[in-house]
Amino acid sequence: MRATVWHGDATSILELVGAVEHNCTCLRSPAGVVNGSCPAHQALLDQRVMDGLLFARFLLDRLLAQEFGWDDLRA
Repeated sequence: MRATVWHGDATSILELVGAVEHNCTCLRSPAGVVNGSCPAHQALLDQRVMDGLLFARFLLDRLLAQEFGWDDLRA
């Protein structure tokens, strides 16, 4: 089994973790332990998905500026 690597910065990894937690549908044990088998957690195991998410994040501001004339959505 290969490990996946997030090539983004510290802010983007925190936002990724938040998004996974928000979309997590895993069953939890009574102690609150997550089994990590939902689609959101499974995506973290696929390097192609991780690279695609980072690429889309990189393009977001440029695409919004081109489409809607917005300078920076996240300012």
